[in-house]
Amino acid sequence: MFLTYQQHFVISLKLPFETIFGSFSIFIDEITLLFLIPIYTISAMSAIYSISYWSTAKKGYILSVKYRIFLSFFTLCMIFLVIADNFVMFLMCWEIMSLLAYFFITVDEANSEAQSAGYLYIIATHTGVIALFGMFAILQMQFGFFDFSSTVGQIDGNTGIASVIFLLGIFGFGLKAGIFPLYFWLPTAHASAPVAASALLSGVMIKMGIYGVVRVASLFVNIPPWWGWMVLGLGIISGILGVVYAIAQHDIKKLLAYHSIENIGIIVIGIGLGILGQSHNNETLVLFGFAGALFHVINHALFKPLLFYSAGSIIEKYHTRDISHYGGIIKAQPYTALFFLIGAVAISGLPPLNGFASEWLLYMGMFKSILSNQNALIPVFTGIVALSIIGGLALACFVKVFGITFLGKPRKIELLHAKESSWSMLFPMAFLSVIIFILGIFPSTMEGLLSTCATLFSHHPLKPQLGIMTDLSYAYIWLSGIFLTLGAVFLVIFKGKIKKDIDTWACAFPYTTPKMQYTPASLAQMIMYIFNWTLKIEKSELPQSGFFHQKHVFYFHNNDKTIYLLTTLSNIYVLFASKVKSIVHNGYMGIYVLYIFATLIAMLLYVSH
Repeated sequence: MFLTYQQHFVISLKLPFETIFGSFSIFIDEITLLFLIPIYTISAMSAIYSISYWSTAKKGYILSVKYRIFLSFFTLCMIFLVIADNFVMFLMCWEIMSLLAYFFITVDEANSEAQSAGYLYIIATHTGVIALFGMFAILQMQFGFFDFSSTVGQIDGNTGIASVIFLLGIFGFGLKAGIFPLYFWLPTAHASAPVAASALLSGVMIKMGIYGVVRVASLFVNIPPWWGWMVLGLGIISGILGVVYAIAQHDIKKLLAYHSIENIGIIVIGIGLGILGQSHNNETLVLFGFAGALFHVINHALFKPLLFYSAGSIIEKYHTRDISHYGGIIKAQPYTALFFLIGAVAISGLPPLNGFASEWLLYMGMFKSILSNQNALIPVFTGIVALSIIGGLALACFVKVFGITFLGKPRKIELLHAKESSWSMLFPMAFLSVIIFILGIFPSTMEGLLSTCATLFSHHPLKPQLGIMTDLSYAYIWLSGIFLTLGAVFLVIFKGKIKKDIDTWACAFPYTTPKMQYTPASLAQMIMYIFNWTLKIEKSELPQSGFFHQKHVFYFHNNDKTIYLLTTLSNIYVLFASKVKSIVHNGYMGIYVLYIFATLIAMLLYVSH
């Protein structure tokens, strides 16, 4: 066993034995360190959160032990995955991680929804790993590479075999990341899993797919522009459709799961811009595209678990994930409401929190490309428009969620008597909120790591710093000071004059009831009307009878049309394959003998030529 230190912050460790697939080795560089940050942070916070959320008293001894074993080994496997250098070692860790994620999702055997979601997930992940086996096999057979560290920048992208490798990598890793249209497993898996598992799946595990995409992108030189256009297009579609489907949801965990697809879209947009920058020798896009994407990996890994933890705090008290049953929770759980609001502001990309800082990097990279008259102006304009649409829709979605969930009147009597969650559930939310503020107000703390990571994708000398982040930090400090001062003045002047118990204004009606409040469907109706071509609308209504109808039931729900179409195509394929199988395997022995005879004839003809 020996250890070597290379340029920058690189550590390479090789074990003292060889196999036919090369040596088992680990490789730690700046990109590895960046992905290790969310693994360690969110795993620790999920463990603390689970002290109360998944306690032995609530779940029983056996279920509690299984849950903690899966949590521990799932974390350990993700650590080994990102530090693995050898392809075989990487695939072993990838497969074990995927299996442990399945066990983590389905840990509650009594939850039939989780079992179905786990079944869909395991099918998806094994489909993706087949593509990864093909990609690594081609890398070994065509180029003789066995590890990532010796492959970086060694493959010419302007060849057919390079395109096959790249496409297999995008498919295999994109399935894990949840890139459109490969996200079909993600909404149900994240919604059905335990809350701490959802936080790890959304905040960390899908980033392993992004890690794979980043590593694949680093293998090539002379990259053709269509690669970048394809990745950019997938990111734009993922971001826009992810947030549109999120707005349509009534299930709070499924809504947050769709926002994972949206944020993966933002990350992939940054990667696509970086790849296009490589193709067009646009150093600004390379630096800001990859740096913005990697910074958003960190930021999403912070505010998305915060939102899941907050949602879990609500679900634990009210035993439902349906937003339409909530209301007025801010009075019963003020700390949970505060932490959810912080996460909502961050995920909407508003200053001065970290979600804005990473999106700001992408915007600045695109604007700088325009001002410097460098190449790739069309994708730059496309990226600006797409990010603007995604940000506006995300803000609309969380206005809906926060308003209906925490404001207004409680829609159920039990909401009036709920209490705040325990310290073990609140502490992870508070900790992540503090980090979100720090990275938002002082984004320059990540400047050195991000700029070094971005230089790994360029074959030209790039500036080692992203100076715009330092300027942004100073602006945030001044803005934060101004807002805090104005807030203090407001409290001093109006203290004691604000009515604490007042109903929401309801079009001049003097006595409002919970039924007169907005519902999730009504608040999002206008946006859903614009994007109805992406939705499969389900509507049912009981017919009225008599002159004085006492009760009226109306059901309205927007479903994901992409998943519906994929399911329909899968069903058609299964029916067709079953029909072919029934014809080929018809049970007649003479037909089987004919198959053997025809095969022998074909083999003899092949050998004779």
